[in-house]
Amino acid sequence: MKKLAIYLLMPITLLLSLSLCAQNYIGIHKDEIVKRLPKEYKGFFYEKEVRVDDRGFIKFVNTLDEQTVLCMIDSKGVCTAVSRMYNTWLYDEVVNELNSKFQPYGKNKWLEDIDGRKFTYTLIKGKWFLTITIRSQK
Repeated sequence: MKKLAIYLLMPITLLLSLSLCAQNYIGIHKDEIVKRLPKEYKGFFYEKEVRVDDRGFIKFVNTLDEQTVLCMIDSKGVCTAVSRMYNTWLYDEVVNELNSKFQPYGKNKWLEDIDGRKFTYTLIKGKWFLTITIRSQK
């Protein structure tokens, strides 16, 4: 009975402690993101940096929750976009959190305003995973 209670409480506790939305790191240098992201996303760790010509990304993973965060970086190492991937079973929770934090902006899109800079959060539901991508509006 005790084991059953632990198995039931662990996922509930984990879900309540998670912030499901992707964090906006646009405009921040990769070195700062590498320091901050594991503190702001419990369970995530830095995995690697990939460079292709003058661009690239830094990758963080959470193997327990099967989630990934990619921060796209420019030639100077500054973040230009963020993508976070989740299991599809989290769809309702992710949408609810996006609705509570940001202004809905069309189908599966939300708008964030930070000191006059506007950012678009786009949610794509695939067969196996969800992706939230954050981009700066021009």
